[in-house]
Amino acid sequence: LWALASDEAALEAAVASLGMWGPAALIGINVAQILVAPIPGYVVQAAAGYLYGPLWGGIYGAIGLMIGAMLAMLLARLLGRPLVERMIGQERLDRWEKLTFSTSTAVWFLLLLTPTGDLPYFMAGLSHVSFTKIFLLTLLVRVPSSFVVAAAAAGALTLSGWQLALVFGVLGLLLLVFLRYQDRLVHAIDRRVEQQIPEREIS
Repeated sequence: LWALASDEAALEAAVASLGMWGPAALIGINVAQILVAPIPGYVVQAAAGYLYGPLWGGIYGAIGLMIGAMLAMLLARLLGRPLVERMIGQERLDRWEKLTFSTSTAVWFLLLLTPTGDLPYFMAGLSHVSFTKIFLLTLLVRVPSSFVVAAAAAGALTLSGWQLALVFGVLGLLLLVFLRYQDRLVHAIDRRVEQQIPEREIS
């Protein structure tokens, strides 16, 4: 599965050979890349865009993303810390575990916005944050990227070399800033949210 999902050309050929079952296979592989790290999700989304165009490719990528995200959260909630520790590692779990004490919409929005991979879904499973909140935040924050990748793979969206470098540079800078100041950011956002939103809405 790793060899297939990490080779875009091989993946496209394999999915195309499945005919009408191709979309289901892409969705399944996209789910697997979340549950069985570290399969690169962008390869699956790019293959979907190339084979099915920017619209349906984006839809298939989004469906796989949403199913995988909810399953990761469900499994973590059912099986607990041992599963999450196995999936993301002891060190990362220790570093991020404090997030499980927050149900703040702003905190989880920020976590999903930064390039933290699939870690938020497993951490959400250990927390008391609701499935509905993570579902809606994923829909808002991460699903659009599936359509962007699909559109680029379908040739409907083209970026020059400097534009790609700029995008990745900005994402990298945001990640570094977040990792450096994550404690301050989380506490500041929590305080801000608690001041402006009734507690029943935060939880």
